[in-house]
Amino acid sequence: MRVCVMVCGRVAEPLADVMPSYLQSFKALLSPHLPEAVFVSSSTIDGEFPASVDDHDVYIFTGSPHGVYEDLPWIRAAEAFVRDAVKAQKVIVGGCFGHQLVAQALGGEVRKSERGWGMGVHSHALTAREPWMVGGPDALNVLVSHQDQVVRAPEGAVVLAASEFCPNAMLRIGDRVITMQGHPEMNVPTVNRLLDMRRDRVGESVYADGKASLETPLDHNAMAQWLAGFIRAALNGEAAVSAAAKAGAA
Repeated sequence: MRVCVMVCGRVAEPLADVMPSYLQSFKALLSPHLPEAVFVSSSTIDGEFPASVDDHDVYIFTGSPHGVYEDLPWIRAAEAFVRDAVKAQKVIVGGCFGHQLVAQALGGEVRKSERGWGMGVHSHALTAREPWMVGGPDALNVLVSHQDQVVRAPEGAVVLAASEFCPNAMLRIGDRVITMQGHPEMNVPTVNRLLDMRRDRVGESVYADGKASLETPLDHNAMAQWLAGFIRAALNGEAAVSAAAKAGAA
């Protein structure tokens, strides 16, 4: 299994001592559950893409300080790559900016949310539980750092997790695309530092709530197990149909 991390951001200098590279972060998250996977990366933010969409089995689009609505050549090229990968039946995973990028590329809408900034640990309640989501909680505590949101999911997308703050927190699009607004690959020291760096931008209320939330136990390992289950199911050609949908069809 070949996994390519499509790097859409750079680790800012003030974060260098607490935040691993995007490749290291996703490898650390997923490799315990996908030991057969070989991880590589492509610097998408620098306009670098695999020579062919068939070079890898799985593509993971990462976070970024940019907005997907910015008119930047690499973002437009990344959207085109997403569509090509979908046509080639590759597995696609998107996190934060990657979640928004994939949604926009496939017909959804992304913009700055009227709800403002989300920073710290947020809880996203499951709205569907699918066969690859074995065990784990009914609401996911996950690190977040975003102002933009998917305000309209692509046609046919299934919302898997949501909150009042973020109604499209986790999406499945078809049988081979999974995206999430949260950052299960991140660590608490990184978000703690981001809160300090963005205090003036996010405001005192978001800052204080975000800092307090960092004491909340995280469900990142459960999310990693689920992502690994989804990737395996998709590569094996198993349809990702919710248990509720199966029951309704019986």
